[in-house]
Amino acid sequence: MSYVFAKEEHGLGYAPGEVDEFIAIARQQFEDPSQALVSSVAARRTVFSLVKGGYSIAAVDSAIDRLEDTFAHKEIKRELAESGEFALDDRLARFTDSLQGRLNRAKKKRFSHAVWPLRGYSIKQVDAFCQNLERYLVSGATMTASEVRNQLFKAKRGGYAENQVDAFLDRAVEVIQLRQALGK
Repeated sequence: MSYVFAKEEHGLGYAPGEVDEFIAIARQQFEDPSQALVSSVAARRTVFSLVKGGYSIAAVDSAIDRLEDTFAHKEIKRELAESGEFALDDRLARFTDSLQGRLNRAKKKRFSHAVWPLRGYSIKQVDAFCQNLERYLVSGATMTASEVRNQLFKAKRGGYAENQVDAFLDRAVEVIQLRQALGK
């Protein structure tokens, strides 16, 4: 596992020291899987400061996504060995049900709205994503964890509350990772 990131020449990028520190910890865990230094969830939620001339945001995000997928796969395999397929099937069912609970709500009411005049995510765009996710869950349409992670929604006054949508996207990533690991 080796990463070398280009730096942003004219704009903002991720603080190199923070990224290097995170990658060093991830490398340590990768080399010794018995260590539990970074979970897939921690990798997904890692935030770096922005600095002038920092590392390329797209390159670092892509590397972190690959690390998250690798760690998730190992975590799922470990849980499968320790608890059995039934436990993973149960977790997958519970996570899928939590997503379906939101998806079954009426359009424009799936999430709380940001209080005026604050901005939230575009209701129209989030609802369109929800339709795609529902197709994936119900009829087997294709969707990858990367597609979910790379969702960009425009900011709109009174839009959906970002924290709720972000948590929903995190859960969708977990469901996709579980389904892939279980071959479902």
